[in-house]
Amino acid sequence: MRNPEQVSKQIYYQLADLFDISAIYYHDGRIILKARPYFARDEALGIMQRRLKQAGYEGAVKEDPGGLLIGIREIATRKFPYVNIILFAATLVTMFFAPLFFEFNLNFLRRPGGVMERVEFTVALILILLFHEFGHYLVGRRRGVLMSLPYFIPAPNIVGTFGAVIKSRSPFTNRRDLIEVGAAGPIAGFVIATIVLTIGLWHAKIIPVEMDHSMRLGDSLLIKILAQLVRGGLPQGYDFAFSPAIFAGWVGLLVTMLNLLPIGQLDGGHILYGMVGKYQGIVAKIFLIFMLVLGFKWPGWWIFGAFVFIFGLRHPPTFNDALPPSPTAKLMGYASLVIFIISFIPVPFIVK
Repeated sequence: MRNPEQVSKQIYYQLADLFDISAIYYHDGRIILKARPYFARDEALGIMQRRLKQAGYEGAVKEDPGGLLIGIREIATRKFPYVNIILFAATLVTMFFAPLFFEFNLNFLRRPGGVMERVEFTVALILILLFHEFGHYLVGRRRGVLMSLPYFIPAPNIVGTFGAVIKSRSPFTNRRDLIEVGAAGPIAGFVIATIVLTIGLWHAKIIPVEMDHSMRLGDSLLIKILAQLVRGGLPQGYDFAFSPAIFAGWVGLLVTMLNLLPIGQLDGGHILYGMVGKYQGIVAKIFLIFMLVLGFKWPGWWIFGAFVFIFGLRHPPTFNDALPPSPTAKLMGYASLVIFIISFIPVPFIVK
């Protein structure tokens, strides 16, 4: 940091009307302030973050017995996102060639229409993931949360990816922001997944179940509703033929559902904590028991249960839990609950 003494004075004068600053010092590349807000803490912190951002700084806040500890540092110069672009390109490749990871040959490209099927699947799924991640990104930036661009994760599995992650480089100030940022991704991804799935069902062939593959995809309430609305339902003993659009839409709903599990740092954990605060931990424990019971139907739930034990059930508090969520945030929270219920797939894969 350039001339810490001069920067300390600059920051002091920028924030002196917001906080009673009892101490200011420089430590480990940061200016540290001990301060008490003169008025509503959330409002003061919001104004502070805007002022700091305009001046080229970012602030992180911690509770302190004497008020707040505010750590301020220069915003790192933005670099061209080489890593993000490389991972995105690699994910497109692994999505396109996903059948290679379990067929161990390229025969899927030699089938009539094989190349276009892979293009259709790749484009559909990447759109769902992009809308999900940029839902988080755009709302986060709007709320003053410093967020990275999404990092897509290529993977040698049946869909070619483990999804994507976004790094939050600043804390959530209150429960409103937590809900809005957490819910924006699943809501955006859900809309695109529903559109893709609807298109897939509209064009899909209906075939006898015995002609289909030995493994079938599990249904959610939404899939049953869409099948009824789009095609008037299915005759007994028939199902939709497997298609790239149906599979991409189904994967999109599965990703949305898993992200909305009301646990820890998942989107669902963010939203639930924003809605009910400290009671999120109780709901998470109940849902963990539910997952373990579901594991007898599909063992994959036990794997998710193991991750829960590793990464934790409870969500950490925001800086101002006392501020209740806004009506808009509550609406997004309730919408996320509805999406979770209608997207929930108890047994994702049904093996005959």
